[in-house]
Amino acid sequence: MKNFTTGNKKGCRLAASLLVCAFAAFSVFANAQMEDSQIQPGAVPPQINFGVLNGPSGMCFAQMFDYVPYINGVPVNYEVCASPDVILPKLLKNEINIGILPPNVAAKVFNASNGSIVCAGVSGFGMLNILTSNQNIKSLDQLKGKTLYVAGQGATPEYLLRYLLAQNGIKEGEIELDFSIPANELAAALLSGKIENALMPEPFKTVALANAKQNSKNIYVAVSLQEEWQKIQAKNAENNAILQNYPMTMIVVTRSFAQKYPEYVKDFLTLAQNSIAFSVAKPEIAGEMVEKHTLGLKAAVAAKAIPNCAFGFVSAQDAKPQVEQLLSVFLQFAPNSIGGALPAGDFYFK
Repeated sequence: MKNFTTGNKKGCRLAASLLVCAFAAFSVFANAQMEDSQIQPGAVPPQINFGVLNGPSGMCFAQMFDYVPYINGVPVNYEVCASPDVILPKLLKNEINIGILPPNVAAKVFNASNGSIVCAGVSGFGMLNILTSNQNIKSLDQLKGKTLYVAGQGATPEYLLRYLLAQNGIKEGEIELDFSIPANELAAALLSGKIENALMPEPFKTVALANAKQNSKNIYVAVSLQEEWQKIQAKNAENNAILQNYPMTMIVVTRSFAQKYPEYVKDFLTLAQNSIAFSVAKPEIAGEMVEKHTLGLKAAVAAKAIPNCAFGFVSAQDAKPQVEQLLSVFLQFAPNSIGGALPAGDFYFK
């Protein structure tokens, strides 16, 4: 048995390689932009360019696409990007002013490019679950000696899982981790019987359970990583300060834009918070908007997935403890994935 093996790593490491190239290619440019950025109270931007990721992390902003063409008279342009390695170069070149990134990627960009982007808030929290076709598996410990297929190598799913396994006394080699099946193929692999256990985020969990029900297949949620995280936090909490969930999606702003137009950033965040609340309150309508703006899901699937996606807005300053708690996990297992250190205090927009 392999020690937390990785299956086929080539495709899974592509995004990381592209990110490294982006840091090298644009760091000088980003530093130059930083030097030119000064706080300019009352300044008005010519436009606001907002980039979201295709898929669950972008769904909660669909309402903005329909109802926020302007902010205080300034046009808002929307762009849907396929992945972080697509949105990142656009952020570093200031083609996108406000964007969506995973927390570890945002931290690494901050550390690697002289603070060229800052965290403006968190828009999505933990939504990772282990699904199985074996009804006898109901805990992490019961996965010993088995293979667990994981969506998200080199990202939050992998390192959070490794952390939780270690916290539960499960040693390397006792569970085989396999990253060879893409996230969008895990549900089908479970249903076909090709695999027995899989760690997947939303909306893939919702899709897997819905398809299982339609096809009279038995698929179960064996472990919620959110619940496991909360157990560890409760056990380690000081002064009852339990961090209830971990962030998975971060709103970031280029530092130059935040410094020049802080009031517009604040107004944007208010509207983003409203959009998130709208999505949570009215998933059917939000689902239609998700399909309309090609954010990665059909309306019916999005409507079912949204209630399980843990959308919610927390400002950067308020989210700092949660962000640092998660980034500390990356620091433990893969320091380079966040740039070798927790980001400094000015990473968090005020």
